[in-house]
Amino acid sequence: MSSDKSCNLCPHYCPVDRESGQKGRCSAGQRVEISSAFLHHGEEAPISGLNPAEGGSGTIFFARCNLRCIFCQNWEISQTLPSLKSDSWEAPADELADIMLELQARGAYNINLVSPTPHVRQIEKALRIAKSRGLTVPIVYNSGGYDSLESLRIMDGLVDIYMPDAKFAPLNEEDADSPDPLASRLFGAADYVRVNRLALLEMFRQVGHLKPERTVPARRGLLVRHLVMPDDLARTSRMLPWLAENLGPELRLNLMAQYRPMFLVRKRPDEYADLPGLTRPLRIDEYQAAANQTRAVGLKRAFIRPHF
Repeated sequence: MSSDKSCNLCPHYCPVDRESGQKGRCSAGQRVEISSAFLHHGEEAPISGLNPAEGGSGTIFFARCNLRCIFCQNWEISQTLPSLKSDSWEAPADELADIMLELQARGAYNINLVSPTPHVRQIEKALRIAKSRGLTVPIVYNSGGYDSLESLRIMDGLVDIYMPDAKFAPLNEEDADSPDPLASRLFGAADYVRVNRLALLEMFRQVGHLKPERTVPARRGLLVRHLVMPDDLARTSRMLPWLAENLGPELRLNLMAQYRPMFLVRKRPDEYADLPGLTRPLRIDEYQAAANQTRAVGLKRAFIRPHF
């Protein structure tokens, strides 16, 4: 929190004092809110490893999110809804530290913090406790990419691997710093592009490229995820050139193909009749076009699905 106790952990900068029980846009409180903690074998190979019988990523899913993606696949734990019944629980920093150490003891290759942004202060404290008690595996910061520079600088030196989303690009480069109505509608953040680009550059400054490893998993670097959407709604055709130019051909990019209508898009499709791509899965030809462009712009270390 800032000195005036207004939360500044994400770019919404909600004017609330969480220490006194006030809650902002994400509805996070004083303690971290954990949805689950387990050994995850379904992340990218540098994170989870190649052998499902061994290791895995020590994944901690946090409840609450500072984005409002209308097609969110994890909406049951990420969104704040009055009717939502959650199995998540609040934990003090020392309990979170114990969870990290337990995952390490079970063979986790890393500690994978999913949706950490609203909880950065508490996570910082837990990491320092855990490291003082013997936590040695890499720390993965797995976010939606809507992170403030303030929160990322708190994590500097504590995080080894950044794994953010790069969800959306501007229609034109001259509009990159301007509010975007489509970003507001899709993600609940009109300034997503500006914030995301600054965050990606800061993450890269801290950890550099994900290093090639002869044996997985990786121990340090940046891995960016981008979800290709129907009708180029995420503006992949604009995203890929920017990533190549600003983060370089060695960038580890996961070009994801799993878009399908979920959450509000699935519940209320009539509200998105003007964006028909939202209400259908991604087509093979759309993903293939994105894959071809990924190669064309020189992103030679991208993860591209060989089969759709």
